[in-house]
Amino acid sequence: MKLFIYKFLLVLVGAYILFQLTIGILFRQIEGTIVEYSSGDNILFLKEKIRKEIKNNLNKDKILNDEDALLLRDFLNKIQKEIFKSN
Repeated sequence: MKLFIYKFLLVLVGAYILFQLTIGILFRQIEGTIVEYSSGDNILFLKEKIRKEIKNNLNKDKILNDEDALLLRDFLNKIQKEIFKSN
C-alpha cells in the first residue's frame, strides 16, 4: 500500500511539473500581456492614439474604400432588419 501511495504522489508531482512547464508558461505569458496592456499609461496612450487617428480620418474626403463601404452598409442593414423584426 505504501508503494502505491509513493508512486501516486510521484505521478502527481510529475504531472504538476509537466503542466507548469507547458500550459503554465503560456498562462503566465498571456497574463503578462494583459497586465501590460491594462496599465494606466498604456490605456491613456491608446486613447490618445485612437483620438489622433479619428481626427486624421475626419480630414480625409473618403474614409472607406468602395468595397468596405458596401460591406458595412449590408451589415448595418441586416442588423436593422433583425432589430425591427424582433419588436
